[in-house]
Amino acid sequence: MKRILIRLALLAVAATGSVACLDDMDVKQKSKITTPDMWLDESDALGAMYGMYHQMRAVFQTALIYWGDYRAGTFTGGAGGSGSGDKMFANRLDSSETKGTNWGSTYTAINDANLILKHVPGIAFSSESDKELVLANAHFVRAYLYYNIVRVWGDAPLLLTGFESSDAKLQPSRSEASLLYAQIGKDIEEALRLMPASAADCTIATRSAVAMLKADYNLWLYQTREGGDAALTAADEALDAVFADARLKLLDSYADVFDIGNKGNAEIILTIRLAMGEYEGGFGSVYLLPQTRFYSAAEHIETHVKLMNSDDQRYIFSPGLVELMYADARDTRTPVNYGDWTDEEQGYRYTWVNKFAGMWKDNKRYFISDIPLYRYAEALLFKAELENERGNTDTALEYLNRVARRAYGVDDYYATLDYDLFKEALMNEYLKEFAAEGKSWWNYIRLGFAFTKIESLRGRQHQTNILLWPIANACMNENPNIRQTVGYN
Repeated sequence: MKRILIRLALLAVAATGSVACLDDMDVKQKSKITTPDMWLDESDALGAMYGMYHQMRAVFQTALIYWGDYRAGTFTGGAGGSGSGDKMFANRLDSSETKGTNWGSTYTAINDANLILKHVPGIAFSSESDKELVLANAHFVRAYLYYNIVRVWGDAPLLLTGFESSDAKLQPSRSEASLLYAQIGKDIEEALRLMPASAADCTIATRSAVAMLKADYNLWLYQTREGGDAALTAADEALDAVFADARLKLLDSYADVFDIGNKGNAEIILTIRLAMGEYEGGFGSVYLLPQTRFYSAAEHIETHVKLMNSDDQRYIFSPGLVELMYADARDTRTPVNYGDWTDEEQGYRYTWVNKFAGMWKDNKRYFISDIPLYRYAEALLFKAELENERGNTDTALEYLNRVARRAYGVDDYYATLDYDLFKEALMNEYLKEFAAEGKSWWNYIRLGFAFTKIESLRGRQHQTNILLWPIANACMNENPNIRQTVGYN
């Protein structure tokens, strides 16, 4: 199969007016791409689909953790002491922040999806199922990207037409968030309609991946946008579809989920694939310690080689999250997520994030740990959350305890809980189960704990758009029609 990684010239597609706002893209820019050049046969279409995911990976290998964890009080500065995350950690963002505030590369991936939806319907395929796979994935990616955009920025440009020329004069303004939410719902349903049941590759969307997005989206609508019973019912139907997928299950061992020798296992519904010699990196590269920081003798360094990296440690779990992870000594997730070692000879304590550490080989660190976007464990906790909202606490406990059983090795870890205590327990399990997976911020907001459990947000619930993000100055400078998020400067 010819995998053409389509790199699209996208002057202004990110509502920026030029590629200046796209300078962090891992892409090759072309000045102009025409239909005769790119959209001749099904191999071009399949190549475009994989190229779309290549661009999506470029977005989420860093943005996933910026948007999903760093504002939630679960991280703090590491031994490197760069201070590069301080504004996020303290929820003191402004337009000078460069991490997570530039939406350019996200809109580039959306444009990839838009171009697929524009051209692929006119291409003849030897298999109609392959054509539907490509189109379904384009709808899914567009929905997933806009779902992140609208939660990060609220109002944002809604672009549904693919652009192929850097000569295009496109400077859209921000559309109301309600329009983005409506489009997300439409794209989810279209992806489900088109997605072949045979799709089984967890590095692209399958029916279960689309169903997870549908459940996620509808729980968000229910909890934060007054979606009502209709949203809760839609989420429940989507979760039923996930649970009906015979390929999926909760693994017996939490460690096995993240073992780089066990990629694409039965718990992974959708993942960002990182592989040696193909694409390496991700946010895991800033969690470990370089050898130069060790005070120990060489034999100790060899023993704790998994700490070692060529880059400095920029970020580490916050004391509050570490305390939570160690609250129960039976929790098998703690050593998978977190490392803690004291050199008794030197009296020095080392701490690091274990997750996504990749592989140490030939005295070099390879960051090839896949980054999961949806896991089966999240479907179980979504179901627990949903049943608790319906007042079915006993059923909710069944789903919560399935995750807890693997973690602590005991049945019925959680006994009878009322609605509020259940939410507290559920939030703690979300934090421990998905540590460093870009989920904590969204879970705090969705469950209503953002202003009570995130220390930097206490007392700020009346501050305009505090849960949204500002837009980078570069984006506004390139497009005069874009205004800063209200409440930011």
